Amino acid sequence: MEKKRTWLGIDTISVEHLTCIEKEGSYHCKGELVGNKNNRIYGVEYQIVATSNWETRFFDIRCQEGHRYYQLSGHKLNEQWMLDEQEYPHLKECLDIDISVTPFTNTLPINRLKLNIGESKTIPVLYINPLEENFTMIQQQYTKLSDNTYHYKNIWSDFEATITVDQDGLVVDYPGLFKTV
Repeated sequence: MEKKRTWLGIDTISVEHLTCIEKEGSYHCKGELVGNKNNRIYGVEYQIVATSNWETRFFDIRCQEGHRYYQLSGHKLNEQWMLDEQEYPHLKECLDIDISVTPFTNTLPINRLKLNIGESKTIPVLYINPLEENFTMIQQQYTKLSDNTYHYKNIWSDFEATITVDQDGLVVDYPGLFKTV
């Protein structure tokens, strides 16, 4: 099964194309986007491999802005996150990643958590901001409001949004940030 999606970034003035393929009990997803944030033109490519339960097992992110280049790769090894071949034990609890420039990474916890309507869950997430060249662990909360809407809250920054998804858990509308084309 192959899923494709194109998003327009509203806040960052970006366009992204995603291809996600389900094969051999896992999801292999690749996104490419170009954008302009505060007159900074950038390009980002990412690859993510997740288990059949949508738990992230591998990612590779490459970002270029002018002459600046940032890359971060990570994989789970014995339930520990290895980022650029360095172990980060404090990230052990993170089953999901959140890449700041794409709505796709909201799909990972939405599909993995399998929440019932009205149910809420707070989870630790590896948050990656390729434009700022940093990563950290943050707490995020997802509440399922209906079959295709979720209330998202970033506990770290108090940012909140109601996200609309399709039947595959892919974002259709992320008010003020992203929308499907």
